[in-house]
Amino acid sequence: MRSDLEKDLLGLGLASKEALVYLALLSLGLVGSSKIIAESGLHGQFVYQAIQTLEQKGLVQHVIQNGRKKFSAKPPSVLLNLIEQQRRTAETVVSQLQSVLTMPAPQQLEVFQGQDSYVAQEFELLEQASVGSELLVIGGLGDKFHSIMGEDIHTYNNRSIKKRIMIRYMGCESQREELKKIVSTRPNFKFRLLPGEFGGEVNTNIWPDCISYNIFGTPVNKITLRSKTIAESQRQFFETLWGMGKI
Repeated sequence: MRSDLEKDLLGLGLASKEALVYLALLSLGLVGSSKIIAESGLHGQFVYQAIQTLEQKGLVQHVIQNGRKKFSAKPPSVLLNLIEQQRRTAETVVSQLQSVLTMPAPQQLEVFQGQDSYVAQEFELLEQASVGSELLVIGGLGDKFHSIMGEDIHTYNNRSIKKRIMIRYMGCESQREELKKIVSTRPNFKFRLLPGEFGGEVNTNIWPDCISYNIFGTPVNKITLRSKTIAESQRQFFETLWGMGKI
């Protein structure tokens, strides 16, 4: 049966190694690469290459737990998207050949789960930021950034100050006193407030070339999308809110 399924997947446009890895993940669930290698019987290099292309096709996703990537297969119904994609490609290929197509910059989506992974990602984004960069934050009630960072918050703030990172924070009225305290201790920090209460357990961080959604549930999750185009779009949205806010 597995052999027949592999042939069917090849017919849908998957390469042989992609089909083996996808079938392995369907039976394994959320696992690390070593178990995929063992289940598929493929060399590690081929497994990594297949995972990368399967993620690009939307058939595989990953999360990061304790600093390690774990992969899982998306539902088989996603295969219908491949067929639809092939149909759309066939319909547009002529027009693509007749014009110069400027492709958007590639996007990279990563999911970090758990406090350790969250903290590590915050430090990574800070280290990657240019000196003098600006971080925009749409926060609100439920913002648990400081409590999640724990004792690491002091090291994080010192590195941020050393890199002269500018922070603008959009919050709600009930955060006023808390934010005033941060202003008194943290250089290059500004805030404005919107009327009412908002935020829940999700906030948004906007760096120059990526955005992060922080979901302060149990466990905490951080979703980072690396795309200058989308980051710029979110920056424009932030500026609209900033103009509406009050000091």
